[in-house]
Amino acid sequence: MNVIPRRICLSQPTFTSLRSARSLSSDKPGPSKQQQETEPDFLADLREQVARNTQVLRKHAFSHLKSRTALNSIANLQYSLAKVEEKRIRAEMSNSILNAVSNIPSHASIEIISNGRGPMKACVVIRTSMKAYLFNCPEPVARVLHQFRLRGTNVCDIFVTRSVWDNISGISAILLAKDPMSPLTRIHGSTNTKHYLNTIRPFVDSDTGSNSVFSKVDELPYSNEVYEDAALRVTYIPLVPSKRAGSSQQSSGEHQPAMQGISIAYYVELKEPPRNIDPLKLVNLKIPRGPWIAKLKAGESITLEDGRTIRPEQVFSDEEKVEFPRALIVDCQTTDHVEALLESTIFNKIVDADGLGHCIHMGLPAVVNSPLYQRIFQLLPRARHLITNQEAPFVPFMEGIYKLNRLMIFICPAVFPPIYPLDWSRIVAQNSELAEIRQTDGAILAAPLQKMWMREGKEEPIVINLGAGEIEDMERITDKVKRMVEQVNQESASLPPDCPYPAVSFLGTSSATPSKYRNVSAYLVEANPHSAWLVDVGEGTYYQLVLLFGEERVKQVLVNLRAIFVTHAHQDHMNGMFMILQQRKAAFESLGLEYEPIVLVANRNVLKPLKTYSLCFEDLTHLVEIVDISQYSAPPPDKSNANTSNSPSEVSSKRRRTSSPTLPPCRDLVHEMPKHVFDADKWGLDSIKCVMVHHTRMANGFVFQAAGKKIVFSGDTKPCELLAKEGLGADLLVHEATFGDAHTEDALRKKHSTMNQAVEIGRKMQAKWVILTHFSARYPKIPALPDYLDTMGNVGVALDFMRVPFDKLPILPKFIPLFRELFGDELFDIELKNAQRTLKNKEEERGRDLDVLSNQNKAMKI
Repeated sequence: MNVIPRRICLSQPTFTSLRSARSLSSDKPGPSKQQQETEPDFLADLREQVARNTQVLRKHAFSHLKSRTALNSIANLQYSLAKVEEKRIRAEMSNSILNAVSNIPSHASIEIISNGRGPMKACVVIRTSMKAYLFNCPEPVARVLHQFRLRGTNVCDIFVTRSVWDNISGISAILLAKDPMSPLTRIHGSTNTKHYLNTIRPFVDSDTGSNSVFSKVDELPYSNEVYEDAALRVTYIPLVPSKRAGSSQQSSGEHQPAMQGISIAYYVELKEPPRNIDPLKLVNLKIPRGPWIAKLKAGESITLEDGRTIRPEQVFSDEEKVEFPRALIVDCQTTDHVEALLESTIFNKIVDADGLGHCIHMGLPAVVNSPLYQRIFQLLPRARHLITNQEAPFVPFMEGIYKLNRLMIFICPAVFPPIYPLDWSRIVAQNSELAEIRQTDGAILAAPLQKMWMREGKEEPIVINLGAGEIEDMERITDKVKRMVEQVNQESASLPPDCPYPAVSFLGTSSATPSKYRNVSAYLVEANPHSAWLVDVGEGTYYQLVLLFGEERVKQVLVNLRAIFVTHAHQDHMNGMFMILQQRKAAFESLGLEYEPIVLVANRNVLKPLKTYSLCFEDLTHLVEIVDISQYSAPPPDKSNANTSNSPSEVSSKRRRTSSPTLPPCRDLVHEMPKHVFDADKWGLDSIKCVMVHHTRMANGFVFQAAGKKIVFSGDTKPCELLAKEGLGADLLVHEATFGDAHTEDALRKKHSTMNQAVEIGRKMQAKWVILTHFSARYPKIPALPDYLDTMGNVGVALDFMRVPFDKLPILPKFIPLFRELFGDELFDIELKNAQRTLKNKEEERGRDLDVLSNQNKAMKI
C-alpha cells in the first residue's frame, strides 16, 4: 500500500482551489471584473469541499489514512478561505481610498526630468500634490530628483515604456533610497525587472542609512490593461510589432527576450477633483456651520432643519481651473510600433474624443520624423506635442556639480578641466525659454526642468542660475584664498610636463549612494593616448564620462577602453557596467570601426547580474571577454595514488576525491588575459595583480604596472596588510576613506577604512603619492581634513571630475590648506557633529556603568 505523506496530501481539486486563492491574494490593485463575478461561486465551492471532508472525518477513525487526508484538506481549504476573505477586505479598503474625493489632487503637472539628449535617456514625471509618477527611470535619476524637489520616497509608481536598460537602470537606486518599510513600489509594463532586482539584492550596499534590502516591489504587466488610484487612471497600450518577413524587429541571431520588441504607450487621465464651495453662496442660502458643508463638498444633497433641500450645485463656486487632464506618453523605436499605435482601438478612441492635452514623444528621431509618424501629429492637432529624444537641446540642470566644477577650475585648471557643455552661460528654469519649436510640425523640443500644467496650481518655480561667472560659494573667495590659488598655479606651471601618462580621472568618489556633488565609484586610468581601462563602474559612470569628455570625444575614449576591473559586487561599484557596454558598442558603430571585445575582470557575484540581465533584457555577453577571478580549474589527479585494478567497478569505488580549489590571496592576471585581445605593449599594461581585501566575500584590490608606474586601487576594504605588501613602493595609491576618524567603530563594523587608517596603509606601502576617495555621503562636498595630512605631505583628496596626470601629482597636497579655507563652514559642521557624537557616546557609556553599579549593589543587598 502506498502511503501518502501527511503534509503534502492534497487532492487535485483542493490544490487547484489553493492555487486560485493564492492568485487572488496577490498584490494587484484590485480584483478584476471576472474575479468579482466568480468570487461567490468560488467561496461556495470551497465551503462545499470543507463540508465533504468533514463528513469523511465522521466516518473514519483519526488514525485512518482517509481521516488524516481529510484533516490536511480542511486545513488547506480554511487557509484558502482566509486568504480570500483577506483579499476581499483589502479590496474594499482599496476601493474606499480609491474613490475618496478628498484624495483627488488639487493640482498636477508634467515635468521633464531628462529630454533624452546626451547620456541620460528620456524621463518625465507626472507630479501631483501627493505623489510622483515616473515614466522611465534611467541612470542617474536618483541623483537628480532633489533638483526637482522630489525624493525617492515620493515615487511609488514607475511606468516603463520598453524593457531595456535605458529605461530601468535607475530603479535600484530609487529603491535603495527608500526605507524597507516604505509603501510598495509598483513597476508597470516591464517584465523581468523584479527578477533582476532580486538577483542584485544580496549585493546591495548601504553604508550611510538603515537600509539593508530594497523596499517592497511589485511588477504589473501590461496585460493588466489599466492602473487606477485616487489621483488618476492609466491605460496601457501595448505596441506589438508585426512579425512579417523583413520586419525591422527581426532578430539578427542574438538572443532577444520576448519583451524586447514590445513598447508600451500610456494614456493618463486625471480624475475630476471636487469643486470648491463658494462661501458667499453659503451665506446667501443661510446654511449653518456643521457637518452640512462637508456633505455638500462630498457631492451629497442635504436637508436642513427648516425642510429645505440643498443640492451641491447650488453652493459650488463658478470659478473653473485651467485643465488639460489627459496625456499620452509614446515611445516608438520602429515604424512597426507606429503602425501598431495607429491601429490601436484605444488610440482611435483618444482621437475621436479630441480631448488630449499633452503628448510626449520618446521615439528615435528617425522614427518621429518619418511620414508615417506625422499622422499622429495630424490626428491630434489640439494636443501639445513635446519631443524628448536626441533631437532636443542639451541643457545642463545639475546645479551643484556645475558650480563646484567652476570653483575647482578657478583653483587649478590643470587638474580640474571644465565639464560639458563648456560654454554654457544661461539660466535654466521651468518655463519653456530653452525649449525649441520645430518649424515642420510645431512640436516642442523639450528642455530639462520644463513644466506643463495638467491641472493648474501655485508653486514657486525652480530656477538654476548657471550664468557666466556663477560658481559655488563665490563669497568665500577671499583675498587670502586668491593668494593661495595663485601660489598653487605657479607651482603647477613650474612642474616639468615630462609624464602626462598614466593619468587617473575620478568619475565617482562617493560611497554607497550618490550625493549632490559626488557620484558613486568609478575611475578611468589612461595608460597612453590609445589605451585606457576602468576600475569600478558605479551607476551613472557613462553620464560622468560624457560630462568630462563631451559628447563626441567620449566616443574615442570608449573605443580606447580595453578592460573593466570590478573590485566587488556592490551596486555602487558595478551598476553602470551595462550602459558602458552598450555605449561602447554604439561608439564603434558611430566611428565606423570593427568592434573589439572589452575584457571584464570580475568575480562571479558580478557576472551573475550580467548573465541575468542578458537573459531578461538584452544579450551583452558577446561584447565581453570574461576573466573570472573567482573561478579556478580543479587540480590535476594524483597519479602516484592511481588505482591499478583491472575491475572498472573497483577503480570507480576507490578513486581518490580531489579537494576543492582554494582562492589564493594574491593572483597574477596577465597570463589569464585573453591572448587574442590583450597586448601588453598596445595597452601599456605590463602587470596586473588582484589582491584579496577585507570587505565582502571575494572583494579585491588591484595592482597595475602601467607605463612604468605602479598604481594601486584598494577597492572597499578595512586596513589590509596584504595590500600594503603587494603594493610596496607604489607610485600612486588610490585608497578608500569612507569614514572620518571619529567613526572607527562604524568603519570596523561595515568593513571600511577611516582616513587615518588609509593614510597608515600608504605609509606601510611606502607609496609616493596617496589619493583618498570613496567618502561617505555624510560628507557631500568635502570630508574632514585633519592636520596629519599636512605632515604626510603626499596625500590628496579626490573630487569628481578631477583628472590627474602623473606629472601633476605633487600639486594635490597643496589643495589641503586651500580646501580648509574654502570649505570652513562644512568642516566646522563636521567637527560639531563629531563632538556631539563623542558626548553622546560618553553619556551612553556612563549610563551603562551606572546600570552595572546598580546591579552590583542590589546583588550585595541580597
